[in-house]
Amino acid sequence: MSQGGNTDNNGSLRDIWIGIGATFLIYIASFFVLLPLLNIFGLFIGLAGHIVAIVLSFQKGRKRLGQGLLIGLGLTILLVAACFGIVIYSLG
Repeated sequence: MSQGGNTDNNGSLRDIWIGIGATFLIYIASFFVLLPLLNIFGLFIGLAGHIVAIVLSFQKGRKRLGQGLLIGLGLTILLVAACFGIVIYSLG
């Protein structure tokens, strides 16, 4: 066990932040590129691409990158739930 703290054989803290940033870029790209082309299905393709990125990062042994992508997925789910709640509350 190393005394370094934030690094180990599976990656570093930087990989977690790269995963969170990749999440942001996946959804921005699906919103601005795929949404005009495929209507609402562009967002579902962004979600599918995000899940594929998570699976591939864990298969290639980049656990920290996969963890960052999972954190990004959790933040995305929370953001969507909050926006859905605001829309439903404003209708009633």
